[in-house]
Parts: sequence; C-alpha cells; structure tokens
Amino acid sequence: MPFRRIAIIPARSGSKGLPNKNILMLVDKPMIAYTIEAAIDSGLFDRVIVSTDSIEYKYIAERYGAEVHIRNKELASDAATSFMVVKDILEKYHDYDYFFLLQPTSPFRNSEHIIQAAELFESSNYARFLVSVTESDKSADLIKPIESSLSLGHFDKDFSNYRRQNCKQYMPNGAIFCGYLADYLDKKHFFGSNSIAYIMTYEDSIDIDNIFDFNVAIMIQNKKNKSINLRNMIMRRIEEKREYFKSVSPITFMGHSIFDYWSIKVLGGKRINNLGISGINSQQYYELILNKGLISSVGEDVFLMIGSNDIVVEGWNVDYTIYWINKIIDKIHQINTQAKIYIFSIPPVLGRVDRDNRMIEHLNERLSQYINESKKAILITFDSSYYDPFGNLSYQYTNDGLHFNEAAYDQLEKNILSVFK
Repeated sequence: MPFRRIAIIPARSGSKGLPNKNILMLVDKPMIAYTIEAAIDSGLFDRVIVSTDSIEYKYIAERYGAEVHIRNKELASDAATSFMVVKDILEKYHDYDYFFLLQPTSPFRNSEHIIQAAELFESSNYARFLVSVTESDKSADLIKPIESSLSLGHFDKDFSNYRRQNCKQYMPNGAIFCGYLADYLDKKHFFGSNSIAYIMTYEDSIDIDNIFDFNVAIMIQNKKNKSINLRNMIMRRIEEKREYFKSVSPITFMGHSIFDYWSIKVLGGKRINNLGISGINSQQYYELILNKGLISSVGEDVFLMIGSNDIVVEGWNVDYTIYWINKIIDKIHQINTQAKIYIFSIPPVLGRVDRDNRMIEHLNERLSQYINESKKAILITFDSSYYDPFGNLSYQYTNDGLHFNEAAYDQLEKNILSVFK
C-alpha cells in the first residue's frame, strides 16, 4: 500500500532579522514560492499546507498552489516552537503515514531532493525520522563560546598546529525534516539513533536568516538562471545556423565558441563550413545537433574543438567528456565514412574561477590516451606559444581568460596548417 504523505511549510510573518523574509522577491518570485513549487513538483504529497499568521502570506501561498492554515495568536509569537506549529497541523490532518517539514528559508532544496529523501526514508529498516544535513567546513573543535570579557579560555588547544580531522562532520541544514506522525508527536523532535541523514551540497543547503544570506541566495539563483539562459542561447544559435547544417564544404568546423567566433572562411585553400555553437558542451552538441539529424553531410576534413564547457557541468569528470567525444566522432563517421577527423586538445585558461588548468591538463592527458588507443582521429595540441611561464593561457591571446582574440586566431591558423596537408 502506498504511503500517504503531507507537506508542512511554516511561514510566520514576524521575522526580526530580515523582515518579511519569507515573501521577499528572490530574483523572480517570492522566496516561499520555491519551497511550495518544490513540494508540489515532487508529486509525493496529498496536501501541501502553508502554516502562517498572515493574510498576505496566505494570498501569496495560494497563488503558487498551496493550501493555507491560519495559525492562532499563540502560534504567531516568538515563543511558538516548531513542534507546536507542526502539532497544530497534524491534529487537523491526522490521516497520513508521515509528513515533511519544509522551511521556506531553504529555497534551493528542490523536488529532486524531496523525492530522494523520501526514497531514503521509506527504504530504511530503522528510521522513524529523517533530517537533511550538509558537510561542515568547520570542525566542532573550532567552535567554542567566548566569555563576556572576550577571553579565549575555552579555546584550550594549540590551534596553530590544528589539522582538520580525517572524518567528515555534518550539521543539519534546515531544508528537510521528515517523520512518522505518531513517532513525532511522541518524541517532539527529529533527532537521535532512529533518525537518518539525507546529505545535501553546501550550495543547495543555504538557509536564509539575514541580509547577507539573502544576497548570497540572489547570487546563486542568478547563477541557476544563467544556466537556463545559456541553454536558451544555445538553442537560438542552433536555429540561426540551421542553413549551415544543411550545407557542406571541404572543411567542417564543429564545436564551441572558439570556432563559432572565428570569422575565417578558407583554410589551406579550402572553404570552411563553420558549425561551431557558442556555449555548447559535448553532450549538448551530440544530443541537440548530431543525434537529431540536423547535420546530414560533413566535409572530407572535420575539425572538432569541444570539451572546454563540459568542465562547468555539475558532477563533471573526465570520463564524461571522453564518452561524449567518442559518440560525436562515431556519429561523424556515420555521416561520412571517409571523413578525416582532427580533434583539438583543450586550450588553457587564464584566471578563470569556473575552470582551472589542472582540470584541463588532466582532461588533455585522457584525450591523448583515447586518441592513441582508438585511432579514430588526429589530435592537434596547442603549442607552447599559447602558454605563459605558469601554464596559463597567454594574456596576449585573450581578453577574458577564456576566449581567443585575433592574435590567438592567427596563431591557431598556423597551428592547424602545420599538421593539415
């Protein structure tokens, strides 16, 4: 028999640290909306109920699809505990197996987190409760009280020789609490030996309590929106190049922005069909272009520059890029069995926070190994002129540390012609 579940979202209006924080606009919608949508999108709950003392909150919560329970005055005060708020709901809606408590101050806990937490909870043979946690960046040894005199008497170790413990330490992040109704009403909290941890990343665990937290959340949400906008930009660029996909020239360029931004039309006396797409990663190039049959013909010589944007994909590892490059190469050979494929190593970067040269060096080692073993393509590496004395992309070849300028493109043409006959 399937479980019956209810989601409870507590949203009192009287926050002092950050007034009305639950309904402040987090980029494009009120903060509470993120939690309501996550609960609804999970598809797990018979009811998603916001408990609040505010008619304004009620209006916003209902607009995003939640039911609303208006608390009494006793539960609207600072003295009201989480247990009192949850009990108030469970006494009215008691015909459920277990419940989730989802605080609106954790906007980056999404539907997938909720689904994964439910699966973990239901599969456990001992857990009566679940609490979401994140790895702490500080050991408990480093967290001590300070006396009113500002004395550090409680810090009684030689912290100059402190080394972080080998074992990881975790802390509750406030995003997900879960428990069976009867157990919770009896125990009145979620912790202990019969509680199981659901581990979340540091970024997804942000709990907004003050203006600093809120500004960090805005930065994170803008980053998430940037990812969505980037995909939309990629789709627009693919549409803009649709006629190019139908054309064929002796040379075909395929890959990301370094090709897309290159204005070269002829290489070694042969015309180029430039199918580079700015911002695209290797998986997207395969799934959105090649596997959809947008390219029906390629030239006798195909130059592939791909993989740099893979590094910023969440959960990326080197095998991810090698896997998709292999699929791209196989698809090119399906389109033209006689095509000669040249693949570039990943160029270095300069001062980028989103990718670093150690990752790139490791990826290039694996790419070289793959090419040597598979014999499916010819590897073109970037010569020493692209590197500064510290292994970075030379400042003479870039304006933003990632993309090439005209000097770099002039050198790239020479680089290609040195191996392309």
